[in-house]
Amino acid sequence: MVRKSIFNGQLPQPIPLLENFIRASGTTLIRAAFANSFFVDPEKVRQRTPYFPGFVRSSKQHYPGQSRGAQAKWKGASVKIGDNARAQLAWAKYSGRKIERGSGYGVRHIWGFPWDPNAFTAGWNLCYMPFWVGILTEDQHPHPELQKTIQQASYDLFFKSNPVCAAPPYIRDHGINLTALLGDQTIQILGPSPRRAESIRATSAAGTTEEIIREIRSQYNASWLNLVKAVRELKGQDHDPFSTPNVKASSRTVVRRMCREADITLEVLGLILSDIAAKSKGQHR
Repeated sequence: MVRKSIFNGQLPQPIPLLENFIRASGTTLIRAAFANSFFVDPEKVRQRTPYFPGFVRSSKQHYPGQSRGAQAKWKGASVKIGDNARAQLAWAKYSGRKIERGSGYGVRHIWGFPWDPNAFTAGWNLCYMPFWVGILTEDQHPHPELQKTIQQASYDLFFKSNPVCAAPPYIRDHGINLTALLGDQTIQILGPSPRRAESIRATSAAGTTEEIIREIRSQYNASWLNLVKAVRELKGQDHDPFSTPNVKASSRTVVRRMCREADITLEVLGLILSDIAAKSKGQHR
């Protein structure tokens, strides 16, 4: 029989509890976090930042009453409101890796400010980290020392010397000595995995992701709008009806091939197709 007991005391605090367990294993929470967190290559950020200018994440404070897909204004400039998918796509472009769904990893904004188009898809603001680390860097369940240390790593990598771009006003040097905290442990930059390096080179030789998508579409003479509907269909989302069952089946086939040959997810393909469909205004090109 399972042993039971009644606990009447004050609940233990989860974050100090986690930190104590990690310390008992012979390391620190900050070292454990850095051992499993990954930043963008500064040279790639220097070449392009933000990755998708003009995109922002929804914000009740900064874009009240405006939902995903809406056009809005940020300091007089037009922006398009979305969810975190654009930041995830930017991370995939910077690192050369797909987002690993269900892996326990996620893209986090180091300095926050996802409502700012200059920060939302900027490589200096993105870090790929385990969920347990990510939670501790956000304001709901913060570990202040870890928050500042991750930001210090971003500052040292991207702004301390030879800045990748002009630093926004909220970027600051916390004066933290990372060497003292991390010892001989390195700050990790995520690059393409060995098994994907050849695939990425082949894709680059064949053309950009959008070029691959356009080429496949032209082979089938498929409607951009039908392809957008097919993505939503495969994701289990509402969409306008297809004209015939055959159009539905064909569109689904084309979408699956695009994902396979461009090596992208349905979520990413949906963003690309929506942009193309909007530009083409529903007409074949």
